[in-house]
Amino acid sequence: MPWDWILGFTPLAGLVVGFVEADSLGAAAGAFCLLNLVAVFLLFLFGSPRGRQLFIVLAIALFPVQVLFLGVPPEMAALHLIVLWAAGSLLWVVTKRIDREKALLLEFVKRVNGAADFEEASVLAVRFIRDEFRYPTAAVFLAKAEAAFLDQAAAEGFPAELTRVPREGSVQGRAFRTRQSQLVEDVQQDPDYFPGIKGSGSQLSVPILWKDSVYGVLDVQSRKLRGFSGRDGKTMELLAGILGETFTRMEDASRLSHELARTRILHDVVQELARSRDKRDMCHKVLSLLSTKLLYPVASILAVESVDPLKLGYLASTKLAASELKRHSRQLNREGGGLVTLSAGLGKIHNVPDVKAFPEYRRVGFGMEGSQLDVPILFGDTLYAVLSLERSLPFEPEDEELMLILSRHMAVLWALFEAMEKLETQAMQDSLTGLGNRRALEDVLGLEEARMTRFGGTLSVVMADLANFKTINDRYGHIVGDRFLKETASCIQKNLRACDHAFRYGGDEFLLLLPGTDRGGVQEVMKRVREECRLKGTEESGGILLDFGAAVCPMDTASLRTALRLADDRMYKSKEARRAGRREE
Repeated sequence: MPWDWILGFTPLAGLVVGFVEADSLGAAAGAFCLLNLVAVFLLFLFGSPRGRQLFIVLAIALFPVQVLFLGVPPEMAALHLIVLWAAGSLLWVVTKRIDREKALLLEFVKRVNGAADFEEASVLAVRFIRDEFRYPTAAVFLAKAEAAFLDQAAAEGFPAELTRVPREGSVQGRAFRTRQSQLVEDVQQDPDYFPGIKGSGSQLSVPILWKDSVYGVLDVQSRKLRGFSGRDGKTMELLAGILGETFTRMEDASRLSHELARTRILHDVVQELARSRDKRDMCHKVLSLLSTKLLYPVASILAVESVDPLKLGYLASTKLAASELKRHSRQLNREGGGLVTLSAGLGKIHNVPDVKAFPEYRRVGFGMEGSQLDVPILFGDTLYAVLSLERSLPFEPEDEELMLILSRHMAVLWALFEAMEKLETQAMQDSLTGLGNRRALEDVLGLEEARMTRFGGTLSVVMADLANFKTINDRYGHIVGDRFLKETASCIQKNLRACDHAFRYGGDEFLLLLPGTDRGGVQEVMKRVREECRLKGTEESGGILLDFGAAVCPMDTASLRTALRLADDRMYKSKEARRAGRREE
């Protein structure tokens, strides 16, 4: 049985205990009444409706018992009932008032939390204070950055011309600065009073804050002197606290939404980078996306031209034409390299809120003389370039984190492009077909594994060989066979993208690496290659025939080496199936 039901039986228990233990009839009746008063208080604070009903029924039922059987004078018993009724009524009124205030606060929370922004929440709060709490004049003033005024976001009962109040020289500003509620019982006696409603007598200003953040002030005024009680102050503080928590939640949601949007943009940028043809193409794509998607007004990429001494040169810029890059590079190095070279030398991100405060700053043609963010593009210990951003407003930590992530992706691609250029300069090609040789394959496999680890995606490995090559060699000789190999390589190269790789694996076997290509894409590529190969060769040979097998990472396997073996096995299975179905060849 719940404890409030036990309290409900208090009249019966009190009657028994009082009249058994008391020395006199008056003492027993008094103890009975006192015990019931305590029970009334506890029931109205914590009890359930059924417990209260049970108490009332027993209290009324025991009135005749006291008079008829226990000899209590009717006047005393009636007095006890009146006292209990009065106490119960008072507690009922108080409880109803408390319940109403709780309901109002819950409704206030629901309304302001449903707002879309600070202004809408302020309007809803002020209207609610007017309609439900019956304050005729109320306003919300919000702070904006380091402005000298608090701007009115919503108001009821205030003059239309009161659109803002100063932070210095107003009661509202004092509440904002001190983060303490300001109760002014006579505004004429307060030197900080800023004219509000006509004939104002008293004012209550409460800061809107939550934890360490203060957003503004909730202000109410009255034409009466001492028009606000301590209870009004507590109520306004509670409402201002709810409003402050709502503003904090809105800020957090807005910040999260902004970060998610920037993250999505960064994802798009990285995807676009993966389709770059070379370093210069990658840099132009990065700067274009930084300018159009992330709205950075000035962005440049400066590549390392020499290490000792360290010199940088403009590779691309949103504010420089291609014909101006070398001239501005010479100017920058002639004047000491500026902040961007300082960042490159340190190998660390460098965020300068005010470039004029740094003697190392060099204004190169388009400098904004505001803030500058320089991010080295590093892969391991190798510095390739520096990404430099400029704008009038200071860069936030979020900008640093975003550019740091971007620079790491760029560094991986930069290293890949450097390696590819190195492969070209080292003549890592098959002398007959012009395709990459086995040595080139080993390097590219390592680079592609690093790219997949960093960026994810798919990579298809295709192994192909000439189906009738032995017959051609035996019938026409090795000179014709070599020509067939060259024409096959040409057909393969013609149908690949710039990001794809083709190698002569050995003899008449060819290996293809197709980034971002799934099994269906492989079939399309090889269909085009095979159709074109059939048109090559000689009329007697019936064209060049290809057998091929493919494996897709990471669907078939996460390892490129394993994928190569799978593709080779599948190619031979395809060859056996073809031979089983055709007697010729």
